[in-house]
Amino acid sequence: MARKVKMDGRVLGARICMTLWLAFAWVLLWGTVELGTIVAGLLVATAVMVFLPLPRVPVEGLLRPVSTAWLVIMVGYYMIRSSIIVAWQSVRPGPLPQSAVLRAPMRLKSDFSLALAVNSLNIMPGGIVVRVDPVGRYVYIHVLDTGTEKAVESFRRQTAHVEKLYQRAFERPEDWRPSPEHYTAPADTAPEAPHDHAESVDHSSGGRAAEQEGSW
Repeated sequence: MARKVKMDGRVLGARICMTLWLAFAWVLLWGTVELGTIVAGLLVATAVMVFLPLPRVPVEGLLRPVSTAWLVIMVGYYMIRSSIIVAWQSVRPGPLPQSAVLRAPMRLKSDFSLALAVNSLNIMPGGIVVRVDPVGRYVYIHVLDTGTEKAVESFRRQTAHVEKLYQRAFERPEDWRPSPEHYTAPADTAPEAPHDHAESVDHSSGGRAAEQEGSW
């Protein structure tokens, strides 16, 4: 006998939002905003959701519209600010910036929220996530400029702020309802990196690697 799935209001809301998003993508593909295109998009989106469903992702938090809008604004701000900084670093006189791989906590409960946060960090110039520890809830980020304590502290604050923005938008403690279907990715099987160390690469000396104390 097939197990009955209780339709929670949050799950229903998530499915409706996904259907509307697919219909919106359909209208964008056709390039014309007409009644027939919108109706066709809704029909196609509904068919995709019914006959080609994606793996179920438990909805355990609650989307806060105001906090989500602020999240989008701040990510856009960080993208613009990081672009200006990287552009200046590429044309300023002097040696190239010293880069390093740093570890940062990303204590989001949902793997879905964690994936969104990692994508947000990746689209910000100046750093890219090279590894995610889904059990320890850490991300390893290759940072372009770690030559000064000020640069490291600035990037640390930015990453911590992105984490806080996602928590306030999707995972507030008062909104969190753990699901029995909660999924956590298996432990990372990659070789363990030494704790509290960040490997920095000195480009000015032909790529010589050195150890730098204090990953954050």
